[in-house]
Amino acid sequence: MREEGYISPRQAAVLLWFAILPTAILFLPSLLALRAHQDAWLAVIVATLAAGVLSLGIYLLAQRFPHYTLFQYCELILGKPVGKMAALLFVLAFFLLNSVVIREFSEFLTTAVMPETPCLFFACSIVAVAIYAARQGLEVIARCTDFIMPLLVAFIVIILLFAAPEMTVRNLFPVMEYGPRPVLGGALVTWSFLGQVIILAAYGAFVNSPRALGLSLVTGLAGIAFFLGLVTMGIIFAFGPFEASRLIFAGYTLARVVSLGQFFERIEVLFLAIWVAGVFIKITLNLYVTALGLASVTGLKEFRPLVAPLGALNIVIAVISYQNLSEVRRDLLMVEPGWTLTWQLLLPALLLVVAWLRGKRRTGS
Repeated sequence: MREEGYISPRQAAVLLWFAILPTAILFLPSLLALRAHQDAWLAVIVATLAAGVLSLGIYLLAQRFPHYTLFQYCELILGKPVGKMAALLFVLAFFLLNSVVIREFSEFLTTAVMPETPCLFFACSIVAVAIYAARQGLEVIARCTDFIMPLLVAFIVIILLFAAPEMTVRNLFPVMEYGPRPVLGGALVTWSFLGQVIILAAYGAFVNSPRALGLSLVTGLAGIAFFLGLVTMGIIFAFGPFEASRLIFAGYTLARVVSLGQFFERIEVLFLAIWVAGVFIKITLNLYVTALGLASVTGLKEFRPLVAPLGALNIVIAVISYQNLSEVRRDLLMVEPGWTLTWQLLLPALLLVVAWLRGKRRTGS
């Protein structure tokens, strides 16, 4: 099963940004401050190195199976019965990931913006638009990022620059005060976000230059690590590690402290608009990949009929899986790191090793 249209290596890298950054800059810094304290930025570096290993594995698999998706080369490597089971596990993982993102989106808007509006309203609203966009295909999703990406980058820079008067470097010291264990714990939490680079294996088959996929992975991961590290350090500088650990939406709180005289303030409204646009891309991409994978596993020639049912199921799972925001944060701290290691690192590593041992390789399209 193929998808009409191709994207450029640059668009593949930008999609990778939107697959990770929108929720990471909002939720991750406070979780990192809780786990790694003032060494949160070190945890980002360690997790980036681990994600780099995963990226290398994705690249090697993509070179062995150019123009094949992650779901397709599961069957090529492991054979049809076992391969379909492995591909179905990836489909389930992307589906559950999207449900978590939808709940994160809904909880943020309910808690920070409209406390009297139920989560279900926000979940239905964002998924309805995501269903329409996902049905248009990967090329249309990628073109949406061309408009949103400059706004996202510019706004992160503006927030950090104008919040600088509230920052102090001494909040970053002493380095490694509690030893390496908190850093490793923070890196494990960060991995559940950065490990989502695995999504490139699902849409990398539609990059118009397979050999340039390595550049997409490097620039995508480097950009994510740079901005995530920058935002994390800015939050530690501004609030200190202990105050930052008590913030639920640290990135949003940082935007609220920005004030220049009496004419440049309350820019959290702009943050909200750009963040919603970024999360929309993330939910749409996850929904698209889930539908594409399920169509591949079931042998359907068209993924579009699956998009709406999967989106509806995403809403149901997002609503019933958690009672409140505290449960979402506990899931990100305690459950997601172990679960994501299984399907984002161990299973791709198994695929690469088996492909190498069996000499599996495809050069056609």
